Amino acid sequence: MLSSWAYSRFFQLLESILSNRGIYLLTVNPAYTSLIGLVKYARQYGLASDEAAALAVARRGMKLSEKIPSSITAYLDMKSGKHVWSLWYQLNKLLKSCTKWKNRHSFYSVSNWGLEVKVMVDSNCGKNRTKRKHTSS
Repeated sequence: MLSSWAYSRFFQLLESILSNRGIYLLTVNPAYTSLIGLVKYARQYGLASDEAAALAVARRGMKLSEKIPSSITAYLDMKSGKHVWSLWYQLNKLLKSCTKWKNRHSFYSVSNWGLEVKVMVDSNCGKNRTKRKHTSS
């Protein structure tokens, strides 16, 4: 609760200062920007994870789309009509559940995300192999 108050107070002061100077403050939702930056921009431009995430935030501020690469969508469950963030959510969940990717620095060694996602999906990474049988009494 206190950190929420501090962030809201910071943005109030920042907006006040900027409006006095005639500058507009544009706020965007930072959801999945770290993952988007790592998958799409870190290796391509040789950026650190925070720089790549900042690039994703800037693109979101310019109202540009952050579609997931087609090499990755081939292995994820796509449902028509779903928002693009649902695919980023699936990828994020898959990466968090896979024991190979616990170390964030290992993301930089990925040369082809499509192949890595295929391996994770094929190996059922993060899914329980033994399912409980529901018994009705």
